Amino acid sequence: MTQPIIDAAVHPVVRRDEDLREFLSEPWQHRVIAPIDRYYYPVPGGQYLTGAAPADGLPGSDPALLEHQLFEQAGVDVAVLLPLTRGLNLDTDVNNAVCSATNSWLAHSWLGERNAHGRFKGSIRVNPGDPDAAIEEIERWAGHPHMVQIAVPMSSPVRYGDRSLFRLWACAARHRLPVAVHLDAGAGAEFASSSVGDFRHFAEYSCFSPSNFHLHLASLITNGVFDRLPELVFVFADGGGDMVMPLIWRLDADWRPNQDDHPWAARQPSSYLAEHVRFVTSRMEGPEVDAQWPRWLELSRAKQLLMYGSDYPHWSYAEPGSLLPDTVDPALRQRILGGAAAELYRLDGRAESGVGGSHDDRVTA
Repeated sequence: MTQPIIDAAVHPVVRRDEDLREFLSEPWQHRVIAPIDRYYYPVPGGQYLTGAAPADGLPGSDPALLEHQLFEQAGVDVAVLLPLTRGLNLDTDVNNAVCSATNSWLAHSWLGERNAHGRFKGSIRVNPGDPDAAIEEIERWAGHPHMVQIAVPMSSPVRYGDRSLFRLWACAARHRLPVAVHLDAGAGAEFASSSVGDFRHFAEYSCFSPSNFHLHLASLITNGVFDRLPELVFVFADGGGDMVMPLIWRLDADWRPNQDDHPWAARQPSSYLAEHVRFVTSRMEGPEVDAQWPRWLELSRAKQLLMYGSDYPHWSYAEPGSLLPDTVDPALRQRILGGAAAELYRLDGRAESGVGGSHDDRVTA
């Protein structure tokens, strides 16, 4: 690999659930907040990668262990840290406080002195249920040298193309920060896991929940968000890249005879993808036969849309060396494993040095 390998989906956590309280101010510091591991659909074989937990903490909580497993063993050069929060809390103020504390914790524990090598990049967690507070949080962190994107949950009271959220996406675009969308369970207050109600089994959830990303994507396109914000990019960071083309072809077919329904969406839906959409890889996607991969990647528009993500430290972890077979063109392999992310996040070298400065405050207002 001449191109650095950039992992676009690494999920660090606090060592213990209660450690986040150190970064919360009152009255939130003593409120009951959902633990990290509370899922409607627990993985039957275990939620995490074996060996990802340090002796004194949760899996993914130790920077040194993560560096050893990702940088030394897997060969990753840069890790884009996308911390999960505690899921959807019905109390908007609690959601805001958890997002703010998560950002302070990430800056202090991962992006400050611990990041002297510059190989950790961060995500600004915001609550789209309160656009004003989310914008304030973006403005607070947008100048940090290692924050490279905004992060929002897949589950949302409204689809992300809704005009009530436009000012939030305009803020992200103004700062040239992509918006990453990821499943974020945990609080026990999630909306239905599909548009026709909740799944009953983990197998259903694992297979079909990424299709919810396409509901947001269709909303963004048909509401003209990308037309009005030409620099905005959405990153769907938990799979779904294998489903996007059949669904977008269907949207293309409906767009042609119904342009008067959404005249502000001036272009064919599929034409927005290359400029405005990225999907992070998933080890659950792709053909079983190696010889079929080149054609599958071509149909999936992998050169335009796919970026590598390991999903560390979860059960679905995928090392870069095991993700793509030898039948894949080397130039395309390099783009998926690093080139696309380097371009999106404006990462020019194998790592960018520099330590976060004044943003390392522990307790936020």
